[in-house]
Amino acid sequence: MNNGVKIKNSGGIWFLLLGISTVTVYFKTDAEDPFNTPKLLILMIIGSYLSGHLINNFRLHGIWGNSKDRAVYSLSFAFLISLLISTLLTEPRLNGFIGDTQRRNGFLSYFMLVIIFLFAYSVFEASQITRLFTIAILTGFILSGYGILQINGKDFVQWVNPYNSMISTLGNPNFASAMLAIFSSVGFTAIFLKQVSNLMKICSIFLILFSIYCILKSDSRQGLVTFFFSILFYLTLYIYFNYKKLSIPILFLATGISTTVILGMLQKGPLVYWLYKDSVSVRGFYWRAGIKMLQDNFLTGVGVDRYGSFFKYYREVEYPLRYGYDITSSNAHNTVIQIFSTAGFFAGVAYVGLIAYVLFTAIGFIKNTKGEQQLIVISLISIWVGFQAQSIISIDNIGVSVWGWLLSGAILGYIKSTNLKKENIEIKSRKITSNKVQINLFQPVISTLAVLLILVIVIPIYRSETNSYLVKSLGNNLTEQNKGALFNYSKKVIDNKFADPTYKFKAALYMYDAGYQTESISIIEDLEIKDPKNLDFLNGLAYIYVKQGQLQDAIKVRKLIADNDPWNAENYLSLGSLLVQTGDNVLAKVYLSKIASFAPNTEVATKSQEIINSLG
Repeated sequence: MNNGVKIKNSGGIWFLLLGISTVTVYFKTDAEDPFNTPKLLILMIIGSYLSGHLINNFRLHGIWGNSKDRAVYSLSFAFLISLLISTLLTEPRLNGFIGDTQRRNGFLSYFMLVIIFLFAYSVFEASQITRLFTIAILTGFILSGYGILQINGKDFVQWVNPYNSMISTLGNPNFASAMLAIFSSVGFTAIFLKQVSNLMKICSIFLILFSIYCILKSDSRQGLVTFFFSILFYLTLYIYFNYKKLSIPILFLATGISTTVILGMLQKGPLVYWLYKDSVSVRGFYWRAGIKMLQDNFLTGVGVDRYGSFFKYYREVEYPLRYGYDITSSNAHNTVIQIFSTAGFFAGVAYVGLIAYVLFTAIGFIKNTKGEQQLIVISLISIWVGFQAQSIISIDNIGVSVWGWLLSGAILGYIKSTNLKKENIEIKSRKITSNKVQINLFQPVISTLAVLLILVIVIPIYRSETNSYLVKSLGNNLTEQNKGALFNYSKKVIDNKFADPTYKFKAALYMYDAGYQTESISIIEDLEIKDPKNLDFLNGLAYIYVKQGQLQDAIKVRKLIADNDPWNAENYLSLGSLLVQTGDNVLAKVYLSKIASFAPNTEVATKSQEIINSLG
């Protein structure tokens, strides 16, 4: 790139890197979802601001300048268009845009991630690599430092946490260990780069030590596997392309080691004791359910980030028998399967196409380059491979995935700029007919307008988080004095068009407990009409209808639950009991008998048989 372009985008690059670091480390303790939604809101602001830089780059240099640009932009736009179509067909549509509760992997999230990817592709070159490694290493120190505090019981936040205490700033030990493994990979590769200062290399060594300590204490295999595959890929590439005599042996060795590790995770081979966890094997249930969703909803999926609303319908009968009838999953725990199953075939193909393009472009560059340039790309692609490795068994968490999209753009951007310099090609700007002041103002104006536009969405979502948190606090400490306040804050959540429907449902339940029963039932009924697949809404209605003595209504809802959750023996037991109370013994026997067909020799089957026997 020419000097003008470098200078012009310098501020944007720093904003990008510092913004991504903020996404990973930021959380908000007084939000209903302290981790995922706050990260989404920061991501939306960063992406909208960078869109001004990206549009300005398009304006100055065009989009289809060469075959590489056409491939990158075509795949990116194909992914976004496919995702948008699936989002518009998602019911309720709000879930498709902002994502599921405690996940937030909706259209807006991926839209902003693609902006980050394309911006990085447009501007990254050799001079930015040091900045990338520096910010990543410093961010890793923040995560590992906070993790060490948590491990030693010094956390300054009293989390209500069902997991291991080492959740760092990501809310879950698996996400935290995976992210720390990625930062450890950054530290490992930085040690061998000439561009990285000696101070940062020393910091890298300490980062690796601190991160590995946290990963081991987190009891999460995910981090170890991520770090292992990054380093193995790094060593394999370096030896293969620099020591020809060892190329074949290193491929066989790397393949053998990788296979042994994977088999150990799947409860086979000599490494089972160290690598196997039931939480890894259970992912098979999630993957198979996701594949079934795609088969039945091939073109557009079940709805963007709607996996959780369909999981119980598609799960295998063995899952509830092994883990419980109420246990569910809101994600396929595999990013590729998640996108295919929720957004459909075309979105999935475009996403896989992007991954493949990054990988093969990097390998091609490494093959034809030597020295520091080769080592930089080996380093970046090895870190990227670690990210992809964890995505095979993990959820696409915003605080982690933002680095994967950044790395993708940085790899392609660095390769593009390096190739242009090799070919001695100068990037030409389009002729601008307006004066210099207008040129300089174009990007700030577009960025400002984009941020103002996105704030129309960000502010209501932010308010819904804080108001929902207040409702929960009031509801869990309910008194006569605070019932009015609970009602008022609940109404703020319910009347907020951008509030998560699950937050509205919880607010309505608190209203019911506070004595506002008519209003509560009306709200939940309206939520169920808009989202008839939501089992939380259906179970809530069934419970309330029974308390209100509306048994026929409760029976109708229990039948809907059976349609959407066919392997729930406890629901059949409740449905059969309700039918007995209303005198419909014949139909009660039909539903109660279903339990023995798939859950024999269980406590629920015994209870159902006792009821059947009592009916004669």
